[in-house]
Order: sequence, then structure tokens, then C-alpha cells
Amino acid sequence: MKESTKRWFDTVQSYQWGTLGAHDPTIVEENGVYYMFATDTFFEEKPTQGVPIRKSYDLVHWEFAGTALAGIPTEAGTWSKALGLWAPEVIPYKGRYYMYYSASTFGSTVSCIGLATAEHLEGPWSDQGIVIKTNPDIAKHNAIDANIVTDRDGRYWMCYGSFFGGIYIAELNMETGHLKNEQDYGTLLAKRPKSVDTAIEGAFIYYHEELDYYYLFTSYDSLHNSYNVRVARSKNITGPYVDMNGNSMLETDNNPESIGVKLVGSYQFKEDISWIGPGHNSIFTEGKKNYMVHHVRIEEHSPYHFAFIRELFWLNNGWPVVSPEHYEKSDVFSLSDKDLLGKWEIIAFDDTTSIKESEFFDINESNLAEFDSLGEHQYVHKKSGTTFIIFACKNWKEDKEGIGFSGLTTNGNAIFGKRV
Repeated sequence: MKESTKRWFDTVQSYQWGTLGAHDPTIVEENGVYYMFATDTFFEEKPTQGVPIRKSYDLVHWEFAGTALAGIPTEAGTWSKALGLWAPEVIPYKGRYYMYYSASTFGSTVSCIGLATAEHLEGPWSDQGIVIKTNPDIAKHNAIDANIVTDRDGRYWMCYGSFFGGIYIAELNMETGHLKNEQDYGTLLAKRPKSVDTAIEGAFIYYHEELDYYYLFTSYDSLHNSYNVRVARSKNITGPYVDMNGNSMLETDNNPESIGVKLVGSYQFKEDISWIGPGHNSIFTEGKKNYMVHHVRIEEHSPYHFAFIRELFWLNNGWPVVSPEHYEKSDVFSLSDKDLLGKWEIIAFDDTTSIKESEFFDINESNLAEFDSLGEHQYVHKKSGTTFIIFACKNWKEDKEGIGFSGLTTNGNAIFGKRV
């Protein structure tokens, strides 16, 4: 670890988030307690086996609560030769919890998604066997990274897949928790060409009831250094999913770096932590609020990673954006057009995967007229067409309340920042 990275590592640890080692995280709430399930990695420098669980009372500070299972279930381990379980997905169903876990090894399609059930999130969990499995002889894609989504008619589906063959969706029989048709791998939703190593994984579908759209979040590129989160949407759960410029997530002929609305990639504010490769997100919903939960590194190819929780906002144009800062409950205060005034530190993403460094932009009385209000603290910059929202957020570096903004350019890349 470089000396500069060590400094930022110590800074993150001083926040006492308690999420060092969390990878591919997802959050579920039970009786006022939040539980984070994640991929087997390490805790206190020792490897975990069986899906680590952390719990919290404020969505910020987490404590380790053990593993869901005592190890790798026999059937999943025999098939995959996995050393740990990956990317758990946990949902409530009829008084029980279903946990879908992945078993595989890096770079292989000899994989499976298994199911365990419990009456409480801290267990005990009971394995229910393999739900779906792949290898090169029976499939051209990869059975990992399950996400369970309910459609507008109340039917349950499993979205899954990765680099090998793309992202699929198949309907479930929730009485068994297994596939409705065990001979059917489902429908292809998204893929990328060989020119970018077919790099797509970590899919999550969120259905927005008011907008009546399904939003497909995916992670592009390498989890080691260039992960970035994209989103597309569809009126039908089985697609087609398109971005804000009408590009299909099945398109492989156009520039693969320009497909999908880019919500977050690697970035660094001035004299602050480099957040590297944010990705493999889930969406946690509580009341009317949404949060994006993902992992992130502070150095490329680092074994040290953290879970990161951001508040997610919906623009009037029907697309989501996320906060530039890790979530913390902020004091409620009213915002007005005057809160646009001041110096802003801005991160502007593009189609590349390099670390985006911040720039500064002043809004004063003379250029305030460049912005039109759209209501609900949302604005459009008339010259560029960028739409954005302002909101209260915690400035972790200075340990104080602040104001952030997040928006989308007309070509579908996020731009966000904070007032300084």
C-alpha cells in the first residue's frame, strides 16, 4: 500500500463505518435493525466462509455479526470448487427470508446459485440446494450474482449473469424458491462485446412503481480498478433495456463505453480520498428513500475494499442520480434557489474509466440566470442541457453538514459535486 493510500485508509477507518472487507453488499431491514450481507472476503485479516453479516442501527456504522452459514454448502462446493460464497441476495417472503448465494471461482463459468432460508436475518440459515448451475458444457453464460425482483403483477424473477454471456432473467416459483422452469435459463437482458472483454456483471433491477419502469443497474469493466455503474430502463421486466439516448443494452456494434447511463465511476475531490472502482451495487429502499449500496477501493488492485452507501435521487426526467458523499442522516433544512450561489467542486464523468479529478465552478448573481428551476430543488443548465438536483449531505472530510448536487448531461454521464 502506497504511503498516500495508507493515509486515506486510516482516514476511512477513523469514520468507523465498520465496512472494511465488505464486497458486493446488500442491505435488508428487520425490526429497526439493518443487516448487510456480502461476499466472503476477510474480517480482521482472516478469511470468511458462509456469507458475512454486519448489522447497524443508523445505516452508517456497522458491526460484524458472524456468517449466515457455517461454510460452503456441500452441493454448491462439490459443483463449483468454490473457496467462499459470493454476492448474496436476501429477500423476505411469507414470513421467511430467502438468501440466494453464488458459488464459483474467479474466471470460471463452473458456477451455481444456491438458496438458503431462515426465519430471522441472523439465522439459523438452512441450505435448500442449487437453484441454477452452469459450466462450459451446458451453458454459454455464468450462474452468479443473483438479484430477485418482483414485477408489477407480483411475479418473482431472478436476474443473474456476468462477463461470460451477459445478464439474464428467469422466472421463479417462490413456493420452492427455485426456477419456475428448471430447463429454462431465461431471457438475455444485456451483454457487451469481446473488445471490452464482455465486461458486465453485478446486475440489479429496481421497479419504480410511480414511473412504471424497470431500471437495470449493472457494473462495467474490472472490479480491481475500473468498475463503474450504469443504468438503463424498460417498460417490461424482460426488456429491452435502453439508456436515455435510446441505446439498447444488447447493442454490441456501437461504442461499448457509451452505452448505459453512467452514474458513478472512479473519482477524487481535491486533497481527498480516491474512490476507485465503485460497483456491484444493490438498491436499498426505506419508505420513499432509495440508497445505492456498493463496494469501492481506495487503491487500484487493492485487497482492501469498503461498502459505500449513497442516497439515490430521481430527476424529473425519470432517471436516477446518486450523492457524491457517503450517507449520513442530515439535519432537515430548507433549500432555495439562493443555495446555488457559491463555489462548487464538481466531478464530471465521461466514457473513459480514468479517475476523474474535481474542478471548481462559481455560481454568482451574474450567471445565476443560466439555470432554470424545474421544481423540487431541480434545475437545468440552459447552455449545456444538464439537469441536476441539490440536496443536503454530510461533508465527511470537514465533518460538517453540506450541500451536494447530482445530475446528468445530455449524453448520459453523471456530474456531481458539493458546495465548498
